[in-house]
Amino acid sequence: MSSVPTLAEETRNAHRFSLYNALNFQITLGAPMVLYAKALGGTATTIGIVASLAPLLTVLQLPTAYFIPKIGYKDFVLLGWISRSAIMFSLAILPLVTSFGPEAKISLLLMALFVFNVLRGISTGAWLPWLTSLVPEELRGQFLRRDQTYMQAGGMLALAISTVILWKNSQPWQFALLFLISALAATTSLLYIKRVPDVEIGPQLKGSGQPVPWGQMLKFAPFRRLLVFNVVYNWVIGGLAAFVIGFLQIRAGFSDGAILACSLLSFVGATCCVPLAGPLLERVGCKPILRLALVCYLWAVLCWFFISAHLLAADIPEVGLIYFITGVAGGLFSIANTRIAMDTMPLMGRNHFFSLFTVFASVSLGLAPVVWGIFLDLLTKTEFQFIWFNVNRYSLYFFFLVLLTLLTFFLTRPLVEKAAEPVSLALRDAIIAARLRLLNRFLNR
Repeated sequence: MSSVPTLAEETRNAHRFSLYNALNFQITLGAPMVLYAKALGGTATTIGIVASLAPLLTVLQLPTAYFIPKIGYKDFVLLGWISRSAIMFSLAILPLVTSFGPEAKISLLLMALFVFNVLRGISTGAWLPWLTSLVPEELRGQFLRRDQTYMQAGGMLALAISTVILWKNSQPWQFALLFLISALAATTSLLYIKRVPDVEIGPQLKGSGQPVPWGQMLKFAPFRRLLVFNVVYNWVIGGLAAFVIGFLQIRAGFSDGAILACSLLSFVGATCCVPLAGPLLERVGCKPILRLALVCYLWAVLCWFFISAHLLAADIPEVGLIYFITGVAGGLFSIANTRIAMDTMPLMGRNHFFSLFTVFASVSLGLAPVVWGIFLDLLTKTEFQFIWFNVNRYSLYFFFLVLLTLLTFFLTRPLVEKAAEPVSLALRDAIIAARLRLLNRFLNR
């Protein structure tokens, strides 16, 4: 009997890692951390910095790409994940410290998140190349669909726990408990990533550890178009979740628990769309799925614009629906964008192509919340009526997001991908297949 793990065993361990890792970072880098920063009196710029650290420090993948072939994918990822888990345990102590004021705690919080994201940025450079080498091309769509489901389940679990703990008036011990749960989830994820088999790095991939002509890589047309598309898209979503929290607290008077409960629906939306997205992705390709995701994003930011301009009411059902549609958009986009990136990267120099792609995308995703945060702080006192619209800092912010979302939609056209089935036929086949699965379950009850 062969001792080589089957693909099913490999993917199960990778998916379980994704679940616990999502539980970790959705608390550490998501809504609970933003709420804690707001509880300490953080401004929009502070919130922007909190939201920017994770993507901005991913640029560290670029200089570390040289060492990946020498250390190996698995060891490289493990080194970073073990170190950042230790940081989380120290962060769990911060809310309980009474000898520091809010300003000092904000400084310590930013310092801890900086170190956490430095370690994350260094280690994640090996993750996508590892998965690309581990999962055969014909199985990547299925793998990504399942992995996205596990990630969304982890995110839902994180927000469900956060909602229960922070439902009423938030106290320091409640944030400490949340950060401790995040640290325990990070430690648990290590148990599964150790079970994912490493892959041998062949001569072609090891050659990517040599000096690389970055300029020539940028001249590769499919890669360059994908970069531009992702950079513009990241200016739409960069900091969006964090600033919506600030808007709901300040302008709509939502409690922490209500915000987290609505945020939970975004993960419900993402999880619901994944089963249909997989078959469609295999039949129609990535571009139609990306466009569908962007239409959902456009609807969501238009709703936020109308609410901030006082044309729609900020009621919990309406806000929950916006979060749900945003989750659908994020789930569809994540699967299609990752798949088209995997298909676009050539074998020669794959490590560096992935690093360069991630760096460009992450710099834009990191700069966007800082710039938007400064923008919101500068316009704090701006508010006047223009026809039916109440013009304020948030309505202006969401208006610009509407324009950028439209631009991103048109940038899907020059993206390069393999020929696929027409959307109408693929949608028909996917619906028929879903009905047949439902009938089969009924007949076999």
